[in-house]
Amino acid sequence: MFEFLSIDVLYEICAYLTPVDILRSLASLNKRFSTIFMYQFLWHIHIDGDRMSLLTFNDFCENILKVVRHRVVSLRITFKHVVGGWSLVSSALKYHQTMLLRHVQLIDIQPYEFDKFLCNHLTKQLHTLIVDVTEHNPFNYQAMEGAYLAKVCSCLPALTICRLPFNFCRISHKKLLKSSTTPLMSLPNVFNTTYLHTLTVGVNTSRFLEHLLPCIPFIQNLSIGIADPVVIDDDGFDIVSMPVAVDARLLRNLVRVRVNCLNTISFHRTIVLLSCVLDQLIHFSLKLNSYASACDPFAISGDIIQQTCIDRLKPSASYALDLSFNIEKDLKEKKIYNSFVKAAFFRRQKPRVIIQERNNWGIGRDHHCFILYTSPYNGTKLQTHFFSEHLPVSSKSMDPTGLFPRANELFIEGFNGGSSHHELSKSRKPMLSFVPWSLLTKIVIDGSYFISAAELEAILRMSYNVHTLQIKEDNGSLCRAILFDTANLATRINQQIKSFDMDAESITLRNGEYFCKRISNRLSDLKHFSFSLHNSHDEFGWHSSNTRHGQITCTERIVNHICYLLDHFQQLVSLDMSFVGWTFTATPCFSYLIRRQLHELLLNRPYRVRCSEKIQIWL
Repeated sequence: MFEFLSIDVLYEICAYLTPVDILRSLASLNKRFSTIFMYQFLWHIHIDGDRMSLLTFNDFCENILKVVRHRVVSLRITFKHVVGGWSLVSSALKYHQTMLLRHVQLIDIQPYEFDKFLCNHLTKQLHTLIVDVTEHNPFNYQAMEGAYLAKVCSCLPALTICRLPFNFCRISHKKLLKSSTTPLMSLPNVFNTTYLHTLTVGVNTSRFLEHLLPCIPFIQNLSIGIADPVVIDDDGFDIVSMPVAVDARLLRNLVRVRVNCLNTISFHRTIVLLSCVLDQLIHFSLKLNSYASACDPFAISGDIIQQTCIDRLKPSASYALDLSFNIEKDLKEKKIYNSFVKAAFFRRQKPRVIIQERNNWGIGRDHHCFILYTSPYNGTKLQTHFFSEHLPVSSKSMDPTGLFPRANELFIEGFNGGSSHHELSKSRKPMLSFVPWSLLTKIVIDGSYFISAAELEAILRMSYNVHTLQIKEDNGSLCRAILFDTANLATRINQQIKSFDMDAESITLRNGEYFCKRISNRLSDLKHFSFSLHNSHDEFGWHSSNTRHGQITCTERIVNHICYLLDHFQQLVSLDMSFVGWTFTATPCFSYLIRRQLHELLLNRPYRVRCSEKIQIWL
């Protein structure tokens, strides 16, 4: 009988079940099961706020997390569409004497909630902290380099694995009060990184890397992005002089390095810094975006990559390359391109190197553009220029899931002229088998001049696991196609897509009501809906928003749009509304008025709202 199975067998069965399934179906069967799951079973909890409504999220915290909190070992929480979700989680994780939590992953948490998290008692015992953020998260505009890294290391003394992909922003730093006491960077104390062996940080400067390396002497795995200023800045950053190579004796344990260089000068400065440790690595990964002239002294050729990177690695070391080049005045001779074709590492069988020319649409008519990457490609984002009829035959014969094992997003750039997405939608083209359709979960379209409703419908049909669609366009053609179900595009989206983001300049406050009515009729099954309202730049532009009457008028319009969508999207979990084209003084979004009107309307569903430069509602 089931209840007589050994504990080991029960644990194996539970690996296939969610915490909700286990606790609600098994934990209360009898005393033995209750003892096993409450006092012996170690819990790995995943709260996916991206898919949960407010009621479900709260129920999970109160009736699941709160019940087993003293036996939770790892906790993974998605805050992407969540408003104030950490307060619900922390209330369920109140202090317990035998708390076992050691691993936490926070996905798209906001800075003010992360500050509360670091002040919580449970952080003191964490061994692993992983934070992932989306593109527009405020963490990507940090005004001080390393500020949160220093704070995290001081709050988590036992930290061994840390991922904080927060980007430093020079513009944000310049907006700080000009004071001699305002530092450019903050570094962790070396004694607070004694156990730290794996560290991932976002985009910073090479100067920050230079100061960081002596602070992490026990590091084994390091991943960092580097973006140095392209001109000499007023803070004294000298881009011409090269730093001194770090002493290899300070980093004896370092064996894996991943570097993302956003320009050529960043590459040169970073490689000089790491030159003395490359020969001790077992793996080296380089990502690079190069915008340079063929005669630029800092231009990067195949010989430079060979001599400064590949040749310095020991023969047994592995490496991965993800390089993008836009070379000015090199369209005819293709000097840089040919230097890679002739390089020694290009002719190796392992790792296989794939080089692919691109069109120069939108960059410059005299630019030669190409990409180079090693196989398997470990990036998650695939652009349409990855798939071309000119790819090596040996590459086409490979299993696409093996060539792109981590791919989950297809990026279609509509402004790139001869984009190969036209060929992707034609089932007879040989490159069709080159795309890992089964791995894709998200499609992003930037521009719609070169993609039709029928082509998008065909791509969605092939990428059957895609549940997130994001469209940004100027001419509004795809928006109109969805509103009128051209080529059954709206029908396909409604059947397949759960999260939809529409940013079209044709959507304004003037026609917002019409748009809301049409979109709710076409895409009634959405769980997440985001859209942008653009300034119409005419007499219907809300220039009177600086007056009291104008503020009230704008607020009424916006709140009416929100209420209509909430009433007609019955499956909706979250709603985001952004405002594009307005200046700060002419914004139609007045948070205090919107909050008050929503509160007075008494919506028929529980909700939380975040209102600043945009409106986010969690239902």
